[in-house]
Amino acid sequence: METASRLETARSLFRRALLARKGLFVQAAAAALLANVLALATALYSMQVYDRVIPTQGISTLIVLTGGVLLAAVLELVVKLVRSHVLETSIRGMDLDLSHAIFRRLLGIRLDQFPAAIGSLSAQLKSYETIRAFLSSATLYLLVDAPFALLFLGVIALIAGPSVAVIPAVFFVLALGVGLFHKRRIVRHAESGYVAANKKLGLLVETIEAAENIKAAGAQQRQTERWNELSRQSVDDDMTIRRVSESAAYQAAFIQQMSYVLLVAMGAWIAATSSELTVGGIIASAILSGRVLAPVAALPGLLVQAAHARVALDALEKVFALQTDNHAIEKPLKPERIHGEWRVSDLKFTYPGHSRPSLVIPNLQIKKGEKIGVIGPIGSGKSTLLKLLAGLYAPPQGQLLLDGLEIQQIDRTVLSCRLGYLPQETRLLAGTLRENLTAGIDDPGEEAILEVCRLTGLDALIAAHPRGLEMPLGEGGQGVSGGQRQLVVLTRLLLARPSAWLLDEPTASMDEQSEARAIEALSRSLTEETTLIVVTHKPVLLNLVERLVVLLPGGGLMDGPKDAVLAQLRQNALRSIDSQKERRA
Repeated sequence: METASRLETARSLFRRALLARKGLFVQAAAAALLANVLALATALYSMQVYDRVIPTQGISTLIVLTGGVLLAAVLELVVKLVRSHVLETSIRGMDLDLSHAIFRRLLGIRLDQFPAAIGSLSAQLKSYETIRAFLSSATLYLLVDAPFALLFLGVIALIAGPSVAVIPAVFFVLALGVGLFHKRRIVRHAESGYVAANKKLGLLVETIEAAENIKAAGAQQRQTERWNELSRQSVDDDMTIRRVSESAAYQAAFIQQMSYVLLVAMGAWIAATSSELTVGGIIASAILSGRVLAPVAALPGLLVQAAHARVALDALEKVFALQTDNHAIEKPLKPERIHGEWRVSDLKFTYPGHSRPSLVIPNLQIKKGEKIGVIGPIGSGKSTLLKLLAGLYAPPQGQLLLDGLEIQQIDRTVLSCRLGYLPQETRLLAGTLRENLTAGIDDPGEEAILEVCRLTGLDALIAAHPRGLEMPLGEGGQGVSGGQRQLVVLTRLLLARPSAWLLDEPTASMDEQSEARAIEALSRSLTEETTLIVVTHKPVLLNLVERLVVLLPGGGLMDGPKDAVLAQLRQNALRSIDSQKERRA
């Protein structure tokens, strides 16, 4: 991903998608021009019938004129169908390009930039459909249909004179003003309704994901009350928008009627007092005046679309403002090898919305091939440290080097390939077991997969299912236990053969037998050159490490050989117990 796309805004993305299809829109405009010119045939036909055919009883003329206008109607239909096909092709291509670009952008967002409300984020990303629909309709309205109102006004002026043409022109401006008058109110309620709809989706996602906890805690009533409150707000805003847009539509229809009546009245007065205008001219002008005001009739609906599109674009712009992996790096580095040597200095990491740092590391050096355990109390930043070392988070303060390079300058794909990161909470992808085992790596072949599965004990799961490696998994790994999910991810890492291992409580959900096999498989896979950093609360995993890093509450750390650090921790615990006894005494 190049810098241009990484720093791209949502507006520039849509602008680029439109410009890429300007040729198709030009074709649609040309088709609209031809269709509108052909539409003149009906008005001119009516004028000729009333002015020439009926007074002279020219039946042969009537037949010729009728045949010609029917041919024009057929051609107009064909042109409109062609225009519809051209626009459909354009919109389909635009939709595919936009969805691809936006999904790629989502995958590129750095993990520490993800907002807490995942449901709202998904709604923001999906809102591109609203923007795309508006852009296509607005393009037709502004560039194709609306300008032809001037053409029809010009024809009315030629047929009936300026005094008649000025009537639909004045009402066109008046109807435009009515639509713009309602615009601010529509936008205000569209913004409020959009926020409520996003919160509803966020609440829905939260409820589905936490259904077990909600039922166990008896929190159904609380969730229902929140849902009802958001629903009321969303419905109220939608009804207000509907009421305002319908009012604008009714006013536009009234204006059309007034324009028709006054045009006919003015035409009749001119025809009755002079010979400058005929009955056919009045009828033709009345038909064309409907064409003049037709775009205005679509204005209320277009204003609603514009309001929703504006809110959606602003929301999508906030997503595009989030920093991505290798943010603002023009050409990320792609080293051929990762040795697993980290140097951390003066690092402070604070989560968004928090005032105090979640992790403070004054100085930490990790050499190639070291086997390090990371321990500490809950909330001391162990998982955060692992995410920083994996390059998933970027430190807002301090320096973090990997193999002497600033880690955020190393290409994300290289880090994902060479660093074996296993998170504390493992989630699998919907698909098959084989797809999850080979995700992100070249398929090593069935024999290699089965060999590693036998090492980790995952072969028992494969043998127990009739479809073996093709067993289906639901979203997040539904269908297997938490321990089995950890085994799947660990097996995938063994197949990937990373240069360094970053493991966060890798056996937390496993039973003793599965844990013993997983540790044995890890031990056999580690070499003298392989760097291992494991976060754990389990003493059995400390058998894999030689060095221990203890993260202390409030910042700072204790670092040294495992036995020396454990001895120091025991001494500190004894001192704490003695101190408590003295206070009690």
